[in-house]
Amino acid sequence: MNIHRFVFVVLFAGLLSACGFHLRGEAQLSPAMQVLSIEGADALSPLGRDLRKALDRTGARVVEAGTEGAAVLRIGSNQFRTDVLSVGGNARANEYTIRYHVEFDVVGPGATPLLAKQTIELSRDFTFDATQALGIAAEQDLLTGELQRDMVQAILRRLEAAGRTTP
Repeated sequence: MNIHRFVFVVLFAGLLSACGFHLRGEAQLSPAMQVLSIEGADALSPLGRDLRKALDRTGARVVEAGTEGAAVLRIGSNQFRTDVLSVGGNARANEYTIRYHVEFDVVGPGATPLLAKQTIELSRDFTFDATQALGIAAEQDLLTGELQRDMVQAILRRLEAAGRTTP
């Protein structure tokens, strides 16, 4: 019985490695974005804080605004919105969606555009259950945190993709 497991594991590992699967790893930013400042996102806001941490993990150096030779990640819009998706027979909202909208661009030294204006909008839906009213606020906080983490990753993927297309 053990020999069958061993053969299965070896066969599975061989197939997995043959298909080209590999972990994504951290984003690789272009040399033009290795020294970067962030404008428009408060350093203490969740987006600003998490974006700085994520950029540090990529090997980029996040500097103060106005640093000579640094590219600038400009956050133009950073907002959450909650919309009603459906209303029940009792005229109360049953389903909501939380939308997170961010617009940004990147300019290099001398205001050279490195990445044109980008818009990312993420959303999550949730159901309101009147019998679980106390848990709704916690669920909204959880979904908001999830959207913020996903937004940071989406921004990093856009920055990485921009680095592959610029010389």
